[in-house]
Amino acid sequence: MKILKLFLKTSLIIVLIVVSIIVFRAYNSRNLPDLKSWNTIKPNPELLLNNDYNSFEEFVKADKIYITENFKKINSENLGLFNKYNPKGISYPLNTEVNYNASFVLDPGKNNTKGVIVLIHGLSDSPYHIYNLGKYFLGKGFYVFGLRMPGHGTLPSGLLDVKWQDWYKAVKWSMKKAGELAIERNNIPVYMGGFSTGGSLSIHYSLNAVSDDKLVIPKKIFLFSPAAGVSKLAVIGAWHKTLSWIDYFKKFAWLDILPEYDPAKYMSFTKNAGRQVFLLSELNKELAQKVKEKGLVEKLPSYISFESWVDATVNVSDLVDLYSVIGDKNDVLVIFDINHKFSHFMRKQIIENPPKNIDFSMNNSFEVHILTNKVDSTGSNKGRAVGIFPLKNGKYGDNLFPDTNMYWPKRYFALSHICVPISPTNNLYGKDSYLNKLEIHGERQVLLITSEDINRIRYNPFYELMTRELDRFIGAN
Repeated sequence: MKILKLFLKTSLIIVLIVVSIIVFRAYNSRNLPDLKSWNTIKPNPELLLNNDYNSFEEFVKADKIYITENFKKINSENLGLFNKYNPKGISYPLNTEVNYNASFVLDPGKNNTKGVIVLIHGLSDSPYHIYNLGKYFLGKGFYVFGLRMPGHGTLPSGLLDVKWQDWYKAVKWSMKKAGELAIERNNIPVYMGGFSTGGSLSIHYSLNAVSDDKLVIPKKIFLFSPAAGVSKLAVIGAWHKTLSWIDYFKKFAWLDILPEYDPAKYMSFTKNAGRQVFLLSELNKELAQKVKEKGLVEKLPSYISFESWVDATVNVSDLVDLYSVIGDKNDVLVIFDINHKFSHFMRKQIIENPPKNIDFSMNNSFEVHILTNKVDSTGSNKGRAVGIFPLKNGKYGDNLFPDTNMYWPKRYFALSHICVPISPTNNLYGKDSYLNKLEIHGERQVLLITSEDINRIRYNPFYELMTRELDRFIGAN
């Protein structure tokens, strides 16, 4: 009886603590900036969740109209020059030749097609974040479909209620159409690739495809900053549902409420969106183990992944663990190391945990390549020149591309999560784009956006080296 009373008392204390934390967080959320119309007005029902289309081209045509219709929901009067919903502003995305937010098709022509690839963007992003990759694959003779995931590319409120299953439904439709197109064009191979959450969806699809005869198994998969795992704190993303339905606490559904100045990305971010990625990545870990236990690893496509070692959005260790479970000799993991020139400015845990320390005790069959500073004749790795070196038993092999001279840009100390799939020539995020050159100066605690967001690197200065790795991977058996 005493044990039961103690249990009930402890349970009550725990419940009171949890409720107190939820109420405190809900009340604290009221200090966020005011919600705008794009945070409250809901987009039209999603196309791929409510309709079927006979071809990629038919869907892309409908998707462009859908994007425009949703942008028209916002009253553009009194919007600033940088607001993406202002048709007269410099951030308005619908006046350009490429509709930044809509799905896209790149077709090399029926007689020139060597493969079909489905590319999937990341969370809160749009298909434009994978457009440079699409152009690369087009140059290799691929028919490219860039998918806009449900809830994206319109209004940030589209991520308030979306489920990862909605994204996956769109992915399955895309791969089904890719398989049909591949048959039409002389039984050419099908591929897929994804950035961030798009990478997690690609992993999820492939893990399911090996045991489902109705799904087309892609020949190879290309992953860019894949969300193999995210912070366990994402589990609290469901807490907002307890109170955010109350008008007084409606901001509790949002992690960030920020000015919408990026033409191809939401700056405001819902807690639900983060939770959906968490649920998907955790499920992928379970599926990977089941695939291994069932002896289906050999049926999986080959993977190549590119990720910054100091990625602040996803957990790199989870990607390494995934490779340790299902990786084989045909899989490649490419890590972008820090710029060691600035190592004396970096946190101790980063310096003491270099990518050379990757643990291969579970599996040492897959390839690991590290992009890092070259060591000069004096033994120093503080110079700007970089190379890509295979890692084996904690030691670097010879530079894989010695004929390519590349250097860290001045004042750049690491690659970010968002920059990996973006070319330096990208119109929005590239070296000479206005977003990359955005510099505003003043005092602390004044702006709604932080200096970290402004200064975060938006393009991959080693994009050319990355494509060399892609060339090598595509050419392998």
